[in-house]
Amino acid sequence: MTKLQDPLVLFEPESLRMVLQEWLSQLEKTFAIKDFSGISGTCNSSTTSNEDVLLFDESKNGILVEDNEKEKRDSLGNEETVDHKACESVNSLREPLDDLFRVCSPWSIANGLWKDLAELTTLCLELNVLNSEIKSTSEHEDHTLQEHSSEILACQFLKKYFFLLDLKRAKESIKLTYANNHCVWDTFIEGLKEMASSNPTYMEMEEGDLPTKLKLVDDSVPFDSPLLIAYATQLYEKFGESALRSLIKFYPSILPSDVMQLCHHHPAQFLAYLDSLVKSRPEDHRQSFLESLLQPESLRLDWLLLAVSHDAPPSTSTMDDEGNPRPHSHLFSWGYSQLILHLIKLPADFTTKEKMTDICRSRGFWPGYLTLCLELERRREAFTNIVYLNDMSLMDGDSGWIPETMEEWKLLLHLVQNKNTKPDPQNSPNGSFSDGPSPVNLENVALLLAKAMGPDRAWSLLQECGLTLELSERFTRTCNILRIAEKRQRALIQSMLEKCDRFLWSQQA
Repeated sequence: MTKLQDPLVLFEPESLRMVLQEWLSQLEKTFAIKDFSGISGTCNSSTTSNEDVLLFDESKNGILVEDNEKEKRDSLGNEETVDHKACESVNSLREPLDDLFRVCSPWSIANGLWKDLAELTTLCLELNVLNSEIKSTSEHEDHTLQEHSSEILACQFLKKYFFLLDLKRAKESIKLTYANNHCVWDTFIEGLKEMASSNPTYMEMEEGDLPTKLKLVDDSVPFDSPLLIAYATQLYEKFGESALRSLIKFYPSILPSDVMQLCHHHPAQFLAYLDSLVKSRPEDHRQSFLESLLQPESLRLDWLLLAVSHDAPPSTSTMDDEGNPRPHSHLFSWGYSQLILHLIKLPADFTTKEKMTDICRSRGFWPGYLTLCLELERRREAFTNIVYLNDMSLMDGDSGWIPETMEEWKLLLHLVQNKNTKPDPQNSPNGSFSDGPSPVNLENVALLLAKAMGPDRAWSLLQECGLTLELSERFTRTCNILRIAEKRQRALIQSMLEKCDRFLWSQQA
């Protein structure tokens, strides 16, 4: 602890690791286990009692000592023999090894000393200092094997020193360091379950339905207890997705990142939890609440990919063989469309927005794709896809895609003139396009053009593009009506201006 007060040690990771590694050798001696091969690389089960492994020598000021020969028996003796199936050996750590899991101190430790021990032990876990031996890593050593060895070391470390850890910090460290390797998380949960197993509440939860057990946890387990996640795990193992949805009542004691680890084998169930959590907030606060959950920020892309991949229409219904949108495929129902749109609309840097656009396009979620194109000024791309989607309503209203320049109008007219839309009623959410939205054809685009810039300018542009011969009498009638409306509007404005003028002159007089 004295060395950690030196800023050159505390703020220099490598120096800090060296100090911790030196201290860890003393911890290993003090809490020595005679034979820990039961959770070594090969994970063979062994039975060991405290009486067999701990020797307390009061003549040496209460420090535990051990025979030198026993010290040399490395708890990682089998590590060098781990083959490329190391992950299978890690999985076997999930077998019951209660006799090897230290959730209680073998003797009484003064509060002040325990606080220092907890700080140092937790730092070792956070900085991946899990073994007192300094190992040289071969440049040619298989990277996957290194990762699996690290998992095994972490599982062993947890089992040896669980009673010394700051459990809240340990949980966060495991989620960050081993986010994609769940063996360490499962071992951590094993330890929490072991600690909770002596509590009467934990034993009572063997019986009863979900509401009864939830009330029991709510009444008996402190909201800030690190053991709360152990009770949540027990509920999930018993009731599955319905238990996950009910965990929203324990937020923020149980975070979405905890639930992600809890149901890592069933990502769709995590989506159900996240969707329920966001919807539990008032509608006008949901987006900001979701933003607060994105810690770290990289979760946004993970959650978006997850949301567009589950409870979604098949890609063959939303995209053709070339990856272009099928007509009206933006109208399909998506189970997590609200969650997806919340994620899309949150503030983000340009690179993240581009990645989100690619995710939406690759999965055929066209509402989100068009929204992101608007933000990224990818207007040409958006108009191209609107023509494929064949829905004029996408260019109506305040949030519609109205062309803003003459060049954009020419582009849209060119796209419509050259499109070759092949209706596919069996893939349409409406079953038949005759009942669907107004199609994106030349007549409808020309009418939109006339409304946007006036009939005369619209006619000139259509003549320039050589498209006037393809228009029907309906277009001509609409243009005549627009001209009459324009004349009336100009006359009304003129009349109002004259009245204002007379009023001002009268006031002046």
